[in-house]
Amino acid sequence: MRHRLAGSALGVCWAGATLAAGSAWSQTSPAYVDRVLDDSPQAETPQELQESATGWPRGWSIEAQSTEQRNGPQNTRSQSLLFSGYLDTPAYGSFSANVNLNRNPVSVSGIGLIGSTGTPYAIVPYSLRSGSTWRIDQRGMPFDGGWFGSNAIGNINMASTPLARGVGRVFLPSAPIEGASATLEQPGRTSLNASAGRLGYFDGISFQGFSTGQGTAASVGGQTQLSGDPSPLALGRMDAAVQMLEARNVNTNGVPGFARDTRSVWTALSWQGLAPWADTLGTGFGGVGEKIGGLRIQANVAHSAGRPSDAYSLAPRDAATGAWVDATWRTELMQQTASVFHFDPSLRWGGDNLPNDLRGASWRGDISARQWQLGTQVEVSDSVSGAPRRSVYGSLFGRYRFDSRDSLSGTLAARTGTYAAQSAQLTWEHRSDWGYTQWRTDAAHGVDLRVLRTGVDHSWKVSETQALSTSLALERSDQSGVEARSVHWGVLGTSPIGAGARLDLSVRGSNGISGNAARFLSANARLSWPLGLGWSFIAQYTAARGQETLNPAVVSALTASTLPPVLQVPSSRTFMLALRYEDRAGVATAPIGGAPGSGAGRLEGHVYFDEDRNDRRDASEGGVRGVTVLLDGRYVARTDAQGFYSFTSVAAGAHELELQQDGLPLPWSSPGSPSRRVVVSVRDTSVADFPVQKER
Repeated sequence: MRHRLAGSALGVCWAGATLAAGSAWSQTSPAYVDRVLDDSPQAETPQELQESATGWPRGWSIEAQSTEQRNGPQNTRSQSLLFSGYLDTPAYGSFSANVNLNRNPVSVSGIGLIGSTGTPYAIVPYSLRSGSTWRIDQRGMPFDGGWFGSNAIGNINMASTPLARGVGRVFLPSAPIEGASATLEQPGRTSLNASAGRLGYFDGISFQGFSTGQGTAASVGGQTQLSGDPSPLALGRMDAAVQMLEARNVNTNGVPGFARDTRSVWTALSWQGLAPWADTLGTGFGGVGEKIGGLRIQANVAHSAGRPSDAYSLAPRDAATGAWVDATWRTELMQQTASVFHFDPSLRWGGDNLPNDLRGASWRGDISARQWQLGTQVEVSDSVSGAPRRSVYGSLFGRYRFDSRDSLSGTLAARTGTYAAQSAQLTWEHRSDWGYTQWRTDAAHGVDLRVLRTGVDHSWKVSETQALSTSLALERSDQSGVEARSVHWGVLGTSPIGAGARLDLSVRGSNGISGNAARFLSANARLSWPLGLGWSFIAQYTAARGQETLNPAVVSALTASTLPPVLQVPSSRTFMLALRYEDRAGVATAPIGGAPGSGAGRLEGHVYFDEDRNDRRDASEGGVRGVTVLLDGRYVARTDAQGFYSFTSVAAGAHELELQQDGLPLPWSSPGSPSRRVVVSVRDTSVADFPVQKER
């Protein structure tokens, strides 16, 4: 395939700010008089970075860190070197590099706990080693025929097809590897991918690390449009996808002698068009399935076959098949989704487990108006192997907005069977001159477990350059006849403190009042202070202790089968000092709707678990580590251990941010579209947070 030069490079441009004057005022024009439109405190203007007007647009930062960390009785010192850089080319796409080199990494071992209210608990061993991470990405290399190539190497997630994150509740896990991936796509029509590397996992208590584990994996896949118009909203469009993965010498349970080889295959077929009961496609937001009269169906089949890695392995042979069909449609009355599923025991996707030993069906309906919303879900499931796991799950959600200041919402959920449980949640939201307040009460009753938690989250009304949220809750629990009382609290804030310095604070914790209540602490305080000429000083303190209590909400059997392990890590405290240098250079290439030589600013934010689904980062909600964020589909950043990402020296103007779903822990996903539009101002910092939510 012959390489084609791109007419222009889209994305981030690093150049000095220029302003062309328009036509002169005529002599008859009235004299201009300044008027104050906003007298609130404005962000302080940092000193300009050094710039060079030669070569391709580029930007980079390098940071040297010195860290003292205490893990339990172990006290260590380590040094790290962080580098991130971006390069835009007119013919080869864009390049991004993110490197975190850690010297003297710390090894930590412990156990993981899997489960939630009303589900069984399982203990699994784990080992964390806060090693180095690195990745280099190239995206958007143009070829003839409208094709584009993207490649990545380093600590990455294996590539997959777009249909792998389809419309339903079961997604293919995206395995982290130290290796390489390549994607060739014709946007909206065809996509091909391949990945290979050594399996591993992202770790680190206070900062991001990557540890390679036992085993290797390789995958290939593709997706293509079979019929219909290429438009995303085309009626009668049909797409097909296939993904194959082979994992070798993988130990899934941590017990010596149980290494296995697994070969997995997944295929999918999707169709979107008019529902049989509709004549035309009406209004609505999102895809065809979210518009009145629209229908989208996706059928999936997965098969895995495992065998011992060698003659001495104790791992048994197995073969399993899973199939699930998801549909979404909207009528004049409500938005509806339905699923049917069947998963054999021991179904795997490489080294990860897919839902297994489970079959059933589910349905969900949502009705909404300007002031109120009502939703309900029903799921019936059973074990494939005949184990006593039959259950019926039902939930009811309602919300009513009284006016622009007050709204009331509630959720009821119940599950029958061996792991029978019930839960309820009541929330009152109020806006006042003091800010935004949310009163919330959660109650759950399960097998040998009762939980009652009530508290308040408040986002205080402060200046535009500041943010402050607080959280306080009281909890009473009774587990196996042992009562405990505890208080949960949190503080989240950011504020400039003079001379261009900025303080970011996030602290969450719980303390026992009586009984055997567990103590928990997660703290992160970060001070950044620009020194001028591209240099800045950073001081950061982090602390972790104990394990945050599980959400008391009852979930269905299908959702419970996709919950990630909850890792019980030892206590740790870390103090870090860093010196950073940032620079940008290059002749700007004109983006669509822009002009060469535009000014630049910074773009940053957090990806966080939106547990109360209010699209607001509360003080009680933590960040999501190791998730990839794309800027304009070309530049790559990964969240750190606190869920923080940043892009330095972003061209002023409108940009598109996209959260890559394949790195999210199941069953969490981005509500609505994972993309959003954000505007960057010259010499300013724009903030864009991404909430991820778990289905009710």
